[in-house]
Amino acid sequence: MITQFRKKIDLKLILILAGFYAITLTVSFIKAAYFKFYKVEHESISWKNLIIDHFVVDYFAVMTFIIFAAIATKIMIDKKIKLLSIIAIHSVLSLSIGFFIYFGSIVFFVIIGRFSISQINIPMHINGIINSLDVNFLIYFIMVLIIYTYYFIKKNKEVENEKALITAQLSSAKLNLLKSNLQPHFLFNTLNSISALVDINKTQAQNTIADLGNLLRELLDIGNKNLITLEQELNMLVKYINIIEVRFSDHFTFTSEIDDALLKANFPSLLLQPIIENSIKHGYDYETTDLEVDLSIEKEGDRILITISNNGKLLEKNFKLSKTNIGIKNTLERLKTIYNNDFQYFMKNKKDQSGIITHISIPYIE
Repeated sequence: MITQFRKKIDLKLILILAGFYAITLTVSFIKAAYFKFYKVEHESISWKNLIIDHFVVDYFAVMTFIIFAAIATKIMIDKKIKLLSIIAIHSVLSLSIGFFIYFGSIVFFVIIGRFSISQINIPMHINGIINSLDVNFLIYFIMVLIIYTYYFIKKNKEVENEKALITAQLSSAKLNLLKSNLQPHFLFNTLNSISALVDINKTQAQNTIADLGNLLRELLDIGNKNLITLEQELNMLVKYINIIEVRFSDHFTFTSEIDDALLKANFPSLLLQPIIENSIKHGYDYETTDLEVDLSIEKEGDRILITISNNGKLLEKNFKLSKTNIGIKNTLERLKTIYNNDFQYFMKNKKDQSGIITHISIPYIE
């Protein structure tokens, strides 16, 4: 039972209540001191006894009672007691606080020898209780209001934290699912590239398989990380480009211009490869047999700007992503999940109609 009561005690709440009642008693003591100084009341009481009576004893008596009330309130909240029952219990406690203060003070004064039990004037103390009934009632309910407000705010914070945790877990699960879809897609396309090499140059095919092994090892190393450094992303991209260059030989050129200051910045894993793969897949046609792909990554303010352009086949007028654009659709979903729409992505034909350009803007995060 004692252990359960201890669990119901919230030290932060007790400190708030203690601070509030300390302020209330300070105001009350200033009033009592004013009346004593101008000889309106408390003339027969020494300053020492006035401090003890109107501050020390009253403070500890009320705080003892209000700690009990706070524990009772927490129990009622946890057990979801009906509103009428709660009002009834607090009404009884608000009327009881005066009796607790007065008779608690009497016990204290008897213990310290201020007066004996025979000197206790019961009618006088009852009159005092009745006289301060309204004040004690108001103070009690103000403190109860503080208790309920505290637990309401605390509960709201817990709910918000739970929502944030659930949202984070869902986002993580979604990203992992998207990545699990992307990696096989990437693997199959790479294997197709190697398959095309087997008939052309077996040695190169073997070397490419080794490159693929290194690339897969890096993919395993990043695991479920959705954000890696740009440097890690570029290392994987270089291995992919090596495989592509072997496949298309002299008919493919890749150039890049990277701001070295961004190499340690956070970057979505496997962001670049699907876009470049899409440029290659749809870039070649009867008119474009030599494909050039350019990558540029730079910092502008608090954002990272990524530009991927090629000299390949143009987009149709009413271009829309089709079901076959798995890599790009997947990339967009991942960007939405990671950045909560705080990103830009658009693909269009170059102004001079010499190819396609893709722009991506994401937040810069070290």
